[in-house]
Amino acid sequence: MSPAKSTAPYKGPPAWLDAATELPLPRESGYDRERFVVECMAALLARGCTPRQAAEVTANASGEASHGRNVFHGNAGGWKITKAYADGYRAAHGGACPPWWKARGNVASADSAWCFYRAFPSLAHFLGEWLSHFVPKPDGVALYPAYKATGAAFWRGDERWLGEMILVGYKGAPSKARMRALRAAGKPDSDHPSVRDHRAIAREVLEWWAQHVLGGLTVDGAWGPKSQARCREVQTANGLPATGQLDAATLDVVAAIATVFQDASGRVRA
Repeated sequence: MSPAKSTAPYKGPPAWLDAATELPLPRESGYDRERFVVECMAALLARGCTPRQAAEVTANASGEASHGRNVFHGNAGGWKITKAYADGYRAAHGGACPPWWKARGNVASADSAWCFYRAFPSLAHFLGEWLSHFVPKPDGVALYPAYKATGAAFWRGDERWLGEMILVGYKGAPSKARMRALRAAGKPDSDHPSVRDHRAIAREVLEWWAQHVLGGLTVDGAWGPKSQARCREVQTANGLPATGQLDAATLDVVAAIATVFQDASGRVRA
């Protein structure tokens, strides 16, 4: 049975934001959910993620509230930069303070689209920083050492990486306690609501992305008969079993097709 997304009401932006002036992404002029998902995927694939990893990061880092419906620029995926992380950044950058550490505030009309914490120059830059912080590569520098284990799990393809990140404290103390209790009882990580929602949204991100790349489809995240038929055509053309489903081999083909939509920097062409 597929995991279902939470229907819990959105609790609003963090207290340090002025809710009267902070806009969720869908209310911004020029917001395009399809393009948002496609740009996230392109940026993450360019950084070495597999399609499934890219979808999981998109779901968690910037799409936790249905990739756009309630995502606020100032609270992307709930990421609140800690002093420990800022100190680590300064040590690695000659004493320079992370720009977003000094830039908490509301979204201004002059900010570029999808510019999290205002100081991030692009969505791709934000996602790169998220990767470096929460899932650092084993051979890289971990600015926040507590997340080294989550990075090792993520890059080796271990699906329990988000559970490991929750245990570090990514979702707060109550969520951490809940994950500990589930694992102690021998229950799957997917019984945790954050993991369940994360996986459902990641699957939806993959469907939006694949519909965009394969072309000729309504991009709505509903993987119905038309999407499956188009997928079978592509699978057959590439010597894959014609299942109509987005398995790992099919996702690799979709990723190869997607490169025609990108320039050398990985940014999606209009």
